[in-house]
Amino acid sequence: MRVKLDTVPMELRRRAVRYLEAMRGTPMAPNADAMQLGEEACPIYRPDVKGIAYWELEIAGVKSVSRKGPNGNGKLRRSTSGFIIISTGRHDVPVPHFSFELEPPSRGLEAQTKEGQVAKVVKLDSLAYAAEDAKGKYLTHLGQFPPMPSGLPGVLPKELPTGSLESHPTTASKNDRRVAKQAAKRTGLKAPKPKVEPWPTWGQAKKQYASAYKLHLAALKEHAAPSWEIEDLVAKFGEGIHEGDSVVVPLLGVGKADLAGDGAKSVKMRMLDRKPPAVELLAGGANEKQEQEFQLKLTYRGGTSETLTFFVIPKGTPSNQREALPHPVPVLPPR
Repeated sequence: MRVKLDTVPMELRRRAVRYLEAMRGTPMAPNADAMQLGEEACPIYRPDVKGIAYWELEIAGVKSVSRKGPNGNGKLRRSTSGFIIISTGRHDVPVPHFSFELEPPSRGLEAQTKEGQVAKVVKLDSLAYAAEDAKGKYLTHLGQFPPMPSGLPGVLPKELPTGSLESHPTTASKNDRRVAKQAAKRTGLKAPKPKVEPWPTWGQAKKQYASAYKLHLAALKEHAAPSWEIEDLVAKFGEGIHEGDSVVVPLLGVGKADLAGDGAKSVKMRMLDRKPPAVELLAGGANEKQEQEFQLKLTYRGGTSETLTFFVIPKGTPSNQREALPHPVPVLPPR
């Protein structure tokens, strides 16, 4: 079930370390300054997604807590790793789940079963994970197992159904102190009343997952779309560094870094003595008052490499960070 970290595609590992670096030293990652990706990863599946839907990457260098016993009951025990879940596609947000304080879901599932019994981890909801053995038999789960819904519409209505509710007194009232009995009359379409109940079997839950949660999964994909647009822009154009600012770029392992491109002469690079290994890029004064692109080439032991694109943003370039750059005082039109 669990594999070596280098089995995970490089672009997914890069996304993970970029998110971790953004949270390093912030209140979101207290006492996690030494965090780095662990040595192992676990593939996670979803019933409606073909192939691996997520990767669970362990985070070393943090102190987490886990529970023993079925459904998280039992004594607290200490663990030495957190986790970050990376989505492999647009069916979910790029990073749907992470924690620096709790152990990885796969470890939690293993703690509730016999050693070596868990063969596959399945993500069912935001915080719900199930485990099955090598034959596909259900073993246990973490979080709240999604119920089986019924009575849901197949598609969302394009227009809201119209209707009305009228109330009329059935008897006369002698004064305002006592309200007369009322009779209600409804017109128009009635709203459906969905029902939920436990799934009869694990096999049925997996088989009907896509159809049962069709609208929910479509809404999740729509919610994730803006985040993927940002990922696409970073992949196509790279990351911008304002003149005078610096950015820390973690390496995926032991290796060396080199700069290339027209904008490289405007950047100073230095290796940071820390774990995980990283380089700091300081954007200096640009000779030309326009964005200058450069590449950071990272070469690792074993022959693997990656090239990351950046660009230097000169001072005075319009930005949505109004406190960072000078902006003229707007002139209001005459009244």
